[in-house]
Amino acid sequence: METLKRKIVAVAMSISFVASLVIPGIARGVTAADLQVQIDALLATLADLQAQLTEIQGTPSGVPAACSGISFTRNLSQGSSGSDVKCLQALLNQSADTQVAASGVGSSGNETTYFGALTKGAVVKIQVKYTAEILTPLGLTAGTGYVGSSTRAKLNGLLGE
Repeated sequence: METLKRKIVAVAMSISFVASLVIPGIARGVTAADLQVQIDALLATLADLQAQLTEIQGTPSGVPAACSGISFTRNLSQGSSGSDVKCLQALLNQSADTQVAASGVGSSGNETTYFGALTKGAVVKIQVKYTAEILTPLGLTAGTGYVGSSTRAKLNGLLGE
């Protein structure tokens, strides 16, 4: 892992070096085409290193692809939209007892970025499933379908955060 980080730093430094040669390099006979070839090679190496880093770090097991790079940082409710809603639906769809829908819109593989009535119902299900962690601390006995702080904390925990 440390070696990969060093390689990324080395590539970044090389890109900076090449960039510093652009103006003076033209005066020394280095063509823009030559520099572009070097830059393209460095960018390709950087992309390879980033792919290796992603592979090494990965995402926690059981985390849906729709949740890559997602963290629940805002409250969500019916009418909300965004990539975090799609991640929410994907997380809910991982368990039959909390799924958004069995088929069609909102079902596993058909998640959307819109928080509608089906998503609200599934949020209620997960809140009930984790009553002790989500509802009890708030003095609630029934799910609300609102993704507030305690629900967000549980969801982020499911993401491995």
